[in-house]
Amino acid sequence: MLFQKEEPILNGQNSCAENFRCAFSPSTFDLSAQVAIEKISELLRRKKIEGVTLEQPEDLMSEARGLMTAHSGSDAPFDPERFSKIIDLYFRTSIKVGSTGYMARQFSSVFPVAAVFDMITAISPQPASFYEAGQLANVADKIIAEEFARRIGWDPDTCDMITTSGGSLANLTAVLAARNDRLYASWKTGVTRRNGTPAIAVSDDIHYSVCRVPGIIGIGQDNIIRLPLNDRRQICVRRAVPILKEALAEGKDIFCLVISAGTTPVGAIDPLEELADFAEEHGIWLHVDAAHCGAFLLSERLRPRLRGIERADSFCIDAHKTLFVPALCTLLFYRDRSKARGAFSQEASYVFDHHENSMTRFESGAKNFECTKRPAILNLWLIWAMFGPQVIAQKLEYLVDLTWDAYSYLSSLPDFATVHEPEANILCFEYRPKGFDSAQISELQLTLRDAIRDGGRFFISKVEIEGRNVLRIVMMNHEIEMDHIAALIFEIRSKAAEIMKSWDVQALDGTMVAQ
Repeated sequence: MLFQKEEPILNGQNSCAENFRCAFSPSTFDLSAQVAIEKISELLRRKKIEGVTLEQPEDLMSEARGLMTAHSGSDAPFDPERFSKIIDLYFRTSIKVGSTGYMARQFSSVFPVAAVFDMITAISPQPASFYEAGQLANVADKIIAEEFARRIGWDPDTCDMITTSGGSLANLTAVLAARNDRLYASWKTGVTRRNGTPAIAVSDDIHYSVCRVPGIIGIGQDNIIRLPLNDRRQICVRRAVPILKEALAEGKDIFCLVISAGTTPVGAIDPLEELADFAEEHGIWLHVDAAHCGAFLLSERLRPRLRGIERADSFCIDAHKTLFVPALCTLLFYRDRSKARGAFSQEASYVFDHHENSMTRFESGAKNFECTKRPAILNLWLIWAMFGPQVIAQKLEYLVDLTWDAYSYLSSLPDFATVHEPEANILCFEYRPKGFDSAQISELQLTLRDAIRDGGRFFISKVEIEGRNVLRIVMMNHEIEMDHIAALIFEIRSKAAEIMKSWDVQALDGTMVAQ
């Protein structure tokens, strides 16, 4: 007898075995789900105006360790009370995205049903890169791709879409596809300078992830051509074109022009049509980082703001931002399906098939950096199936209108100054009390932003614009109304008064110092 049957490791009288069974038991799921649903329901119904509470990392680590079973020195059965405390700790340290005081970041509360479905995809996974492992996920990819293609005006049979875990990875993948399209041997032999020095051109306000790409793909940070902005924080075409032409004349092989439809600082949308003209004329791949505003394609009213995006070679949309589904889920579109495979060219017989068939044509594994990938697209498909895309469009339109109303209101206040006209749902502004110079005003915004955050009622952000600090709000919560904006203004003025009392603005050198 080659193999002798031994007593099972999981002996019913063994406490470790009991804990093992408990950890994977359907009964444990029933109990934990009941606790979680009660907590989540309570959170969703909470209407308190609140921001974020920052705790000292060491204190938080100590509390988190205290909740761990291993910290007690012995195994323990599932404890609903301990689980409840862990959920409480998580919610306590989370950003309150459902609060009307939350105006800081570009992620939103999600459709509750999508959150529930996210749990289902975790319990019964469908790794989304290959059809046999993720059937519905790969079908949903194609359905959503066709829905967007129809709105863009692309042929669904010749374009393509993949999903990635975040916009940073989507941008990297698109620029890599652009590099390999121009420098087709670079994947195998490395980057060469046969047609000049490889370079990319970007907006001065492009997302920082794009500026990491040249270092990652081997062309170097020195070969990023930065394009200046106009007073609306868009690429200034009048000034950018001569810079691009000069770079080409000097031997730069600009293989990709990366522009924005919704910059992170202010939500600006670059002049898509004019920049597409230049890219086409010079044979440059045009990639649009539309992580924030690409969702405007779903709104009849907002879609014209993206006129020209249909001429891009590629663009991406963060579904976890303005499509309001759980993170991370980014849609990366290619106008030419044949270019989608250009980012990666590899042999891996355990996953890739050389010959496309009725099933493998649905797969994205060969076009995607990721292999095992959560089927995040299903959360978006679910919203389409349950409510239709119009519910997303309605929320987007409300948030954009609300931001414009906030802009109009702030512009009317003598002690506030807006930095730009909003094109999306992001607004930057300054609190400008009399008697302060520009350096003092800039310093005040930083101190003010932290004071507001620490006050616990509102959570806003800050950004640097042309060397000065300004306040920034992002409208992501459809329950925010102008009364909440007015309450924020009152909070800003109150906190500023407290701050200025502690400053000696009459210092001889003109700076502010604490008394």
